[in-house]
Amino acid sequence: MIHIDDATVLRLLDLPSVTTRLDEAYTAWGQARAATTQRVRATSTEGMASAMAAVVPPYSGGKVYATVDGRFTFVIVLFDLDGRLLGTLDGDAVTRLRTPATSALAIRHLAWADGPRVAAVIGGGRQARGHVEMLRDELPDLAELRLHARRTDVAEALADRARDLGIPAVVAPSAIEAVEGADVVVTVTSSRTPLFPAWALSDRALVCAVGATKYDRCEIGPDVVERCVAVVADDVTGSRTECGDLLEAAAAGRFDWDRAVELHALVAGTAAVARAGTGPTPGPVLFETQGVALQDIAAAGLAWERHLASPESGPPESPGPPDRSDTDKEQP
Repeated sequence: MIHIDDATVLRLLDLPSVTTRLDEAYTAWGQARAATTQRVRATSTEGMASAMAAVVPPYSGGKVYATVDGRFTFVIVLFDLDGRLLGTLDGDAVTRLRTPATSALAIRHLAWADGPRVAAVIGGGRQARGHVEMLRDELPDLAELRLHARRTDVAEALADRARDLGIPAVVAPSAIEAVEGADVVVTVTSSRTPLFPAWALSDRALVCAVGATKYDRCEIGPDVVERCVAVVADDVTGSRTECGDLLEAAAAGRFDWDRAVELHALVAGTAAVARAGTGPTPGPVLFETQGVALQDIAAAGLAWERHLASPESGPPESPGPPDRSDTDKEQP
């Protein structure tokens, strides 16, 4: 049986191609040709294990992982639609790619249409780095990228990395200063308290909230959720269990779940919402993502196809132990 490790996945995949594959997968989901489950967790005093599954033609499969002290160990199992086991993949690299690729889809469908020029990323971990690269690809008119993290040295290192990629990046001393006037705001932290108030957001801001993957996390406060003219989620059913941002807003009476729109409905064209800064009452738009198995299986299928097409690449070098140097955010 073939196993594809993280180092090989990173050689096989790139963000633009993963985004294109996710666009196809979300379209299939919106047309009922694909399906995904909610995440389930088994938790005891001794540990935690989680699992989720999806059908994304021509593949089906799932991701299982262990969580220890906030660290994740992922494995993806891939089948064909006849039930034949194709192989397995390490899931860390797939997760690092499919999460910013999903935010890219939200930008394509929800961002201010008149060429967003200012963006902000709050957080300094691996997902922050992936989103910085995604913003470079998705915002060709990007004139300024503002970065803020809990530790200034982490934000400065990320800014250096961004500038090396040709991105005009600056370090913002606070989250408020990062988001004021920004056209696209990405939050990728493990915060349990809101990062900025509603008044700090521009009417044309799209907020891609990536960090609230559990009920007790809250990057985006109820005042922000209430102010947004549209709320889009990658999975509304899962958000009712996992999205601390929306759960807190609903508990405060400042958000009605009937307002939430599924991303797959937008991508498939079965629903529509006004882009940020447009519509009869212009205002910011919120996109909430906790991650779904459909993203993992779609990206894993692409890696599988490219691996089979390049057998001459040979076995990968050992990638060594996973990089656990950051603590800001890794979406499961």
